[in-house]
Amino acid sequence: SEPEPAVPDPVSIHILGAGDNLIHGTIYKQANARAGGGDEYDFGPVYERVAPIVEAADIAVLNQETLLAGDELDVSDYPSFCSPTQVGDEMIKIGFDVFSQGNNHVLDRGQKGIDAALRYWDKQLEKGVVTVGLYKDDEDVQDIRIVESKGIKTAHIGVTTMTNGIPMPKGTANRLIMADDEELIQQLIEKAKGMADVVVVSVHWGNENTNKPVDDQTTLAKKMSDWGADIIFGNHAHTLQPIEYLEREDGSRSVVIYAMGNLVSAQSDPMNMIHGFLDVTVTKNFETNKTEITNVKLTPSVTHYDSGYKNNRLYLL
Repeated sequence: SEPEPAVPDPVSIHILGAGDNLIHGTIYKQANARAGGGDEYDFGPVYERVAPIVEAADIAVLNQETLLAGDELDVSDYPSFCSPTQVGDEMIKIGFDVFSQGNNHVLDRGQKGIDAALRYWDKQLEKGVVTVGLYKDDEDVQDIRIVESKGIKTAHIGVTTMTNGIPMPKGTANRLIMADDEELIQQLIEKAKGMADVVVVSVHWGNENTNKPVDDQTTLAKKMSDWGADIIFGNHAHTLQPIEYLEREDGSRSVVIYAMGNLVSAQSDPMNMIHGFLDVTVTKNFETNKTEITNVKLTPSVTHYDSGYKNNRLYLL
């Protein structure tokens, strides 16, 4: 008889989470000037010192805090953000694979902004890049995004608690996954668990400018963990918030970081300038077909700029 095929040795991958990519006007204006004006933007110098961390990850996840629709709409600053699509080009270039658009600014530019952003991200699919948090319709919500590395499948879902009071445009088919729709979130996580080795949820929640999660965050995190979420990348606070393991009844565990802070911004409070890359190592045992978290590491970074918010750039802290 033929010999049994050898079982592969255990394999580990690094899944990296990054915080709010918050593109204030001074950042895109400098990028425009750096590229010589017109419709060109050069964001490379902003990120070049932290790019190696992103490049080293097997799968990297980013909260794209501002809508990328600048190739169709006028770019704009706070409180109604619209950023050049060259931001996305640069993020893809340095190695981000998954982008969450589910945040409080996703509806800033109405239906035109949604349509333009979705068209931009559709063009990136051929590069293996996926987005979560903003969906074309109900069918798209059910299309769980799968990203595979070294034989380990990861599933990605994006959730937000708010849209700054802006309602979805009337008559639109587009959808967000809202944090209060727990029945849908549970259904999606359980579906994703049946499709992948690791379920990653990007969630926008909590209160801004505080280092402590609120009860709504910790309660939802525990529920999502029990439903099957393995990694929860939280954001919105523009600050670093705690990391903790969440234990399940079967003895397995997940990890949550309640907020990673601003990857980049032109905010001025010291707490808004500190960010953390969260690197989660997951290891799959092909003999038992089980995958578990085997290491977690936080690498802090800091946003720096010169007088007048000029020359924004990132450094490892």
